[in-house]
Amino acid sequence: MNKPRIICVDDEAIILQSLKQELKSDPFFQDYAIEVADSGPRALQLIEELLQEDIEIPIIISDQRMPSMKGDAFLVAAHNIVPDAYKILLTGYSDLEAVVHLVNHDILYRYISKPWDRNDLSLTLRTACKAWNQKRLIAAQQNKIENLTMAMVTTLESANFFFDEETGNHIRRISRISAFIAVKAGCDEEFVKNIRMYAPLHDIGKVGVGKEILLKPASLTPEEFEQIKTHVVIGHQIINSEAIDSIAKNIVLYHHEKWAGSGYVNALQGKDIPLEARIVSIADVFDALVNKRVYKPAFSLEKALEIIESERGKSFDPHLVETFLHAVAQLDDPLSYFEEDH
Repeated sequence: MNKPRIICVDDEAIILQSLKQELKSDPFFQDYAIEVADSGPRALQLIEELLQEDIEIPIIISDQRMPSMKGDAFLVAAHNIVPDAYKILLTGYSDLEAVVHLVNHDILYRYISKPWDRNDLSLTLRTACKAWNQKRLIAAQQNKIENLTMAMVTTLESANFFFDEETGNHIRRISRISAFIAVKAGCDEEFVKNIRMYAPLHDIGKVGVGKEILLKPASLTPEEFEQIKTHVVIGHQIINSEAIDSIAKNIVLYHHEKWAGSGYVNALQGKDIPLEARIVSIADVFDALVNKRVYKPAFSLEKALEIIESERGKSFDPHLVETFLHAVAQLDDPLSYFEEDH
């Protein structure tokens, strides 16, 4: 297995040799390999070569005063290639402008004055390596959770196709519509990714509700509706694990809450309802309206949007309704759009 690389960049060979020797003589860095480059352009080439071999780069150390490319310019370029690497600048007091530039762009981890103190250098690099390893462990755990979630979604979809093909199609569209609303509402990339991934779980609790009720072609009795309402609690119990993101739990438990407080199961109102649940609520109802169900025909797009509009401030967040209606109006064929991944 290739060791992660610490890259040292300086135009003076004696400095590179000194850095490399200090790191190689420290037992802490035995699990890292040290690479050196005598210029920014050569270091960028080295980074590209290492990445092509899937070799990780936790730390980049660069001198500031180099003839072909200044250290701050090199670190900016390196950051565009390996944003997760910790960047350290070796500099003199007269180079503080470069330090400020890097700090303002959230690129620099630390700067070390030349000539450096050996203990200070060692402590800085050790701390950076520990932080990088911690970040890597968190990312691996997050990836594990995402894989688990996708396995749950896939299993649910497979069960729904066997049980009711339209429900399987529905949960895929909910994912797309929810992500669409989140993007248009200005949510950040991480939130959009999560709501796209977790929205299909919204009705997972329906596995605990009788098929004869879920597929009943007529109106439900009050008793049957009470059984339907239990699916949010059942769903929450299924995924109520510390390993599952709170966004997923909120979607499952709260997607039937209503803006005015008349929903279930907690009768939450307004912004007390988590944003992700407010978004999925609109997506869920819209998709149910425009598609055929056992108890109703498919409504036209115009009729569905009219109903969504009429529930502004009642069932749905007024701002999200406005955002959704405006965004849908920009699509040439909304129904076809939501049938495909984007």
